[in-house]
Amino acid sequence: MKVFVATLVCLAVAVSGENYVLPRLPLSFMLRRGVNLVPESKIVGGNPVNKGDVPWQVSLQREGFFGRSHFCGGSILDADTVLTAAHCTDGQVPSGITVVAGDHVLSTTDGDEQVVGVASINEHPDYNSRTFYNDICILKLSSSVSIGGNVQPVGLPSPNAEVDEGVMVTVAGWGTTSAGGSLSDTLLAVDVPVVSDADCRGAYGESDVADSMICAGDLENGGIDSCQGDSGGPLYMGSTVVGVVSWGYGCAYAGYPGVYTQVSYFIDFINSV
Repeated sequence: MKVFVATLVCLAVAVSGENYVLPRLPLSFMLRRGVNLVPESKIVGGNPVNKGDVPWQVSLQREGFFGRSHFCGGSILDADTVLTAAHCTDGQVPSGITVVAGDHVLSTTDGDEQVVGVASINEHPDYNSRTFYNDICILKLSSSVSIGGNVQPVGLPSPNAEVDEGVMVTVAGWGTTSAGGSLSDTLLAVDVPVVSDADCRGAYGESDVADSMICAGDLENGGIDSCQGDSGGPLYMGSTVVGVVSWGYGCAYAGYPGVYTQVSYFIDFINSV
């Protein structure tokens, strides 16, 4: 059974022109409750941001038959460093990833984009792809980005700092405004309330949500969330990154908040790279 589920995680099918995948979830959750295919959409319930509103946001891209394509997000920590999720880089090599900073509309070039390569991938040594524990990665760039204007570093929280339940935080990424809708080239963002660890564990399971994770979303109504395509991107308060998009059940489903790597638990790791 475990082999069967693990194999299914790697599969995706096209339904009515939309890519459907298994939700990105800990294996233990899938074995307990089963899963359904969900749209591989991105920010749900969000709105386009003004250019430069999220200057630390980057697009991680890889080469394909039709050129580069976006596959994950990330956050600029300094001119040479990007924060993302380990599941975005798992199994990849530095030469296969391109970082684009200063972008706003992915399909157009306005001269503000900075395209750089990756020198090294530094996943947390205890990252677990089955549980998404320690789902965090630091990319060292092959050349520095120029800080200024629409390219700025994001701040880090104090070590082990917590965010209170109900506090509004923001998640950003490129994608749809509704689950299963058409993809948007424009950077989107949505405000989501922080969900307590107890409520998040009530949704997913006691052992599936680690202390080093933070949950956010509308538990009662759903409708606002991040999803697969926004992986690695920032969950932030003001100009401080508090989370990295990690996992969740579907896109904006009521009762299932998004789950993020809680950055404050990894300050020592970030500073050690």
